Amino acid sequence: MKCVFVLFSCFAFSSFVFSQEMEIKGIVTDSLNVPIEYANIGVLNKPNGTVSNLEGKFSLAIENTGIEDTIRVSCLGYKSEDILYKDLIKNPMKLDVKLQRQVEQLNEVVITSQKLKTYSEGKLKTKTSQQVIFAMPNQENQNLGSEVGRRFNLGDKTPSHLTEFKFFIKDNNFESVKFRINIYAIEEGKPSKKINSENIFASAGKDFTDWVVVDLTPFGIIVKEDVIVSVEWIEHSENGDTLNLPIIIPSFSSTHYYKLGSQNAWEKYGNMSSSMNLTYEQ
Repeated sequence: MKCVFVLFSCFAFSSFVFSQEMEIKGIVTDSLNVPIEYANIGVLNKPNGTVSNLEGKFSLAIENTGIEDTIRVSCLGYKSEDILYKDLIKNPMKLDVKLQRQVEQLNEVVITSQKLKTYSEGKLKTKTSQQVIFAMPNQENQNLGSEVGRRFNLGDKTPSHLTEFKFFIKDNNFESVKFRINIYAIEEGKPSKKINSENIFASAGKDFTDWVVVDLTPFGIIVKEDVIVSVEWIEHSENGDTLNLPIIIPSFSSTHYYKLGSQNAWEKYGNMSSSMNLTYEQ
């Protein structure tokens, strides 16, 4: 079943190094013991995080974790599972997690007009010296599940049918990388619940540096609100250590978001934007 960089921005971080105090390995499955791929595993509100592979397996490095901290395992379509760190250290080498299916009811929005116009919002500028870094050298898989996003102001008076999203890769030396596109409702100015009811994936091949274009029409996403769209890094080839997205500073009237770690809290920056663009019909 298919199922949220270390993000270093040049304006906010200079370095971040994991001193691995403990490594946890495990597997995420459903109620029928079927492996769940691309589940998010991490310490809640901290940068330690990763994503399960195609076999549902994962390896998570833990450091600077308090005894009362919580490790959360989550995946779209499943109920999240929380494990207290103080309970985990009794058997620190293995963490097998079983997630239960969960169906969330979203408010249905319908477009009735047959005369729709196409609009586009975002930033198409790609030539910039600033960047947000996905890949963290020498820490394989420990920054998978990190996200970078942007707010798109669609308004709340007319329903919008989302048709295409694209983002730009500035630097990349991996043979292959895979992303998940997440579309969030907004609560208190930050991402809250996901609006998309199924996973949206995008991939890039060897040394690819260009626009990654994602067709959203098959997913039938209709909203009547502003949204935040994010790019989540979930997989990479064995060889490679560079994966960057450009970031535009200043970018007036734009709002930039990042999440450092699979279960970390979101950070928000005004007047900044990654090179992202959303096309929709109204």
